[in-house]
Amino acid sequence: MKHKNHLIAAVVIGFALLTGYLILYAFFHREKGDLIFIIFNSYALLAVVLCVVMVHRRDRNEQLKKELTHKRLTYLTQNLTAPAMLWNDSVTEVILNDALRELANIRKHEEINAKEIVPMFFGKKEAMTDADIREIVNAKNHEYSFTARGSAPRNMIWNTSAVETGEDGVTWLLSIGMDLADIRNMESKLKIYTNRLSASEDRHNLTIELMDVGLLLIEQGNPKIFTSEKLQKMFGLRSNSITVPEIRKLIYPLDAVAFDTHVQTMRSHMKHFIDKTDTLELRICSAEGQYRWYSYRYRATTYKESGRLVVGGTVIDITEEKQRDAKMEKIAYEDMVTGIPNRNKLMRMGSELYECTSELHNSYWVIVMDIDRFHLINDTCGYAAGNALLRSFADVLVKQLSQGGFGARISGDNFALILRDTGDDSLPEKIIAKVQRALLTKAVGDLSNRSLTCSAGYARMPADGDSFEHILEHAEFALSSGSNALGSVSRYTPAMHDQIIHDSNLESQLHEALSRNELELYYQPKVSLETGEIVGLEALIRWNHPSGKVISPGVFIPIAERSQLITQITRFVMYDACRQMKVWQTMGLPDTVVSINFSSTDFYQENICAQIQNALDKYGLAPSCLEIELTESLALMDIDTTIERMHELRRAGIKLAMDDFGTGYSSLSYIEQLPFSIVKLDRSFVTEMHDNPVVQEIVHSVARIAKAKQIHTIAEGVETDEQAQMLRAAGCEYAQGYLYGRPMTARQTEKFIRDSLTNKIVY
Repeated sequence: MKHKNHLIAAVVIGFALLTGYLILYAFFHREKGDLIFIIFNSYALLAVVLCVVMVHRRDRNEQLKKELTHKRLTYLTQNLTAPAMLWNDSVTEVILNDALRELANIRKHEEINAKEIVPMFFGKKEAMTDADIREIVNAKNHEYSFTARGSAPRNMIWNTSAVETGEDGVTWLLSIGMDLADIRNMESKLKIYTNRLSASEDRHNLTIELMDVGLLLIEQGNPKIFTSEKLQKMFGLRSNSITVPEIRKLIYPLDAVAFDTHVQTMRSHMKHFIDKTDTLELRICSAEGQYRWYSYRYRATTYKESGRLVVGGTVIDITEEKQRDAKMEKIAYEDMVTGIPNRNKLMRMGSELYECTSELHNSYWVIVMDIDRFHLINDTCGYAAGNALLRSFADVLVKQLSQGGFGARISGDNFALILRDTGDDSLPEKIIAKVQRALLTKAVGDLSNRSLTCSAGYARMPADGDSFEHILEHAEFALSSGSNALGSVSRYTPAMHDQIIHDSNLESQLHEALSRNELELYYQPKVSLETGEIVGLEALIRWNHPSGKVISPGVFIPIAERSQLITQITRFVMYDACRQMKVWQTMGLPDTVVSINFSSTDFYQENICAQIQNALDKYGLAPSCLEIELTESLALMDIDTTIERMHELRRAGIKLAMDDFGTGYSSLSYIEQLPFSIVKLDRSFVTEMHDNPVVQEIVHSVARIAKAKQIHTIAEGVETDEQAQMLRAAGCEYAQGYLYGRPMTARQTEKFIRDSLTNKIVY
C-alpha cells in the first residue's frame, strides 16, 4: 500500500513540474492562447490519471479485505494445538493444521484432495452430501473412525462450526478434533484406581496423581465428593472431601443449572453411566480466585467389594482451548447487540434441560418478555438509542440469574429467561416485577421523557409442552395473549392455547378475507344537536364471513393488530372511504366529512401524512373531507411524536378527532397541547350523566374549554331524547348514536342522506 501512495505522489509531482514548465515556456513566448490551452489540458489529463489510480486502489482494497479475513481463519486453524481443519461446504478446499497432518501421516507440504480427505475423517467412503454436512455440524460427542496411511484405525470426536459465508454463498467450516486414544488410556487407568477403593470414606483418599489432571469421585449414597490432591490445588480446597453445597459455591452462576442437573443425575441415575463416558464443562473458581473452564470427563463403575456404584473422572483445565474457541462460539451463539446468548443458544440449552427434567422429574420456568412500544423508540429516537436500551435490558435480565438460570435475546426486543422451579408458583411474577422496576430506571438521556415498561408471558417446563420448542411457543402465546395494557403479565394455560388456535384460524381466514373482498365499510351518521343536520359520518369496518355471519371489528381488529394485518386493513378503510365519498359527490350529494380510525402501528409511521394524501389525490378529494380519529391512549403513547405528526396532518388540511376521550389517563390540559379539531366524549359519560352530577360537571367543563379553544365536541352512544337534551344543555355540539342512526351500508347511507335532505327525518 505504501508503494501505491508513492506512485500517486510521483504522478502528481511529475505533472505539476510538467505543467509549470509549459506555463513558463508559453509565458516567455508571449502566446496567451497557448498558455491557457496547455494549462487546461495538463490538469485534465492529471485528473483522469488520478481517477484511474483511485478506482484501481479501491478495488484492490476490497480484494485485500477478503483475503485478510481468509488469512485470519487460516492462521487460527494453523495455530490450534488440537487437530483441526478449515474446509468449505462444497468440499473443494481444505486446510489441515500440523497436528492433524501428523495424526493422518500427511507430510506438511503434501498436496491433498479435499473431496477425498474430508470425507475420510468423518468415516465417509463416498462424496459428502448437504445432509452429511448438516449432520456433522449438529453432531455432539459423536465418534468418527478413520484409518491413516500405514497406521491402525483412529477414533475422533469432531466439533464443527460455520465461521464465514462469502458473497459467493460458500460457507467455510472449522472442525476441531479430539483423539480418543489418549483419553481411553486415561479412563483405563482410572478404572483400575476406582477398583482399589473400599466402602469406607478413608479409602477414598487418593495417594497418586493421574498425569497432570485432577480426579473427582462420587459414591452412591455418600453425601460427599472426593477429590485428588491435584484437584485440591486447582480449586484451593483444604480437604480430600467436599460437600455438594461447598463445591456449588465455586461454580460460575450461569453454569449452576448444569452442575445441579449433573449432581441429581448421578445421585438417582448413576447406573445409566456404567461403562459409558460423558463430559461436563463448567466454569469454576480456581485457587487464584478467577473463574476458569474445566472439563470433567467421567463414567460409572461398580466397586466389587461393596457392590456400590462409584462415578469418577478426570478434571482438566481447558481455559486456553475455550479462549481459542470463544470467537467461533460468539459467532454462532452470542447476540451481537447485547452480548448475551442468542436464540440458537437458548434452543440448545433449553432442549438439553427439557430432557433432564423429563428424567429427573424437576421443572423450570420459561419466561418471555418484550419492551412495550419498542418500535416507537427506534422510529423517534433512532436505532442507536434503541440498541442502547436493548443492552440495558439485557443487563437487567442477567442480574436476575445470580441464583442460577439462563437468559437470551431471541429476536428484536424479545428476551427469554429459564429459571429453576423452586416450588414457588409466584416466582416468575416476582422476577418479572423486579425487571419492570429496574427498567423504569433506564429512562435517561434520549429516553428521559418516556415511561419504559415491558410485558411478559411464562410457562412451566415440562408440564406445559412436549418439547422445549413448544414450551417456548406457549410462553410466547401467553405474552401475545396478555391484555393490551402496558406491563401485562400472563401465564400460559391450555384454554389460552385453544383461544390462540381459534385466533390463528381466524387470522388465516382474515388473510383470505382481504384478498376475497369480504371486508365492507358501514357508516354511522353524526348530527348537530341544534339543527339535526348531518355533519359527518364515521366509517366502521365489518367482516362478511363466508359462514353468513357479520363479524364486528371488536373480534378481528385485535388479531389484526397482533399479526400486522392492521396496516392492510387501515389502507383498505382509507381508500374505500375516499372512493365512496367520490361516488356520493358524483351522485350530487353534499360533501360530507368521513372519519376513520387509526391504530398506533399506522399513526406512528414516518410517511403517514403522504399516505393519506395519496388516497385523497387518487379520488380528487380535498383534505378537509377526511377526519382521522385517534384514541386518547394512542395519542399519549409518545406525546412529542404525536404532536409532531398531528401538526403535519393539520397543516395538510386533514381534521383530527380524539376518540374515547376520558377513558385513558389524560386530563383536560391535553386539549390545549394536542391540535385536535374535535373531541369525542366516550359513551360512558352519556350513560352516566342522568344519575351522576360529577359526570354532568365534567361534560360541561370539557364543552366549555373546547369551545374556548375553538374545538368542537361530540358525544357517542346517544340513544334517548333525554340524553340528547342534557348534552345540548351542557354545551355539546354534535352527537352520534342509535337515536340518530345505526351503522349502515353505503347504499343505506345514501338513502339516509337523501331522506334527511327532504326533511323526512326529524330529530
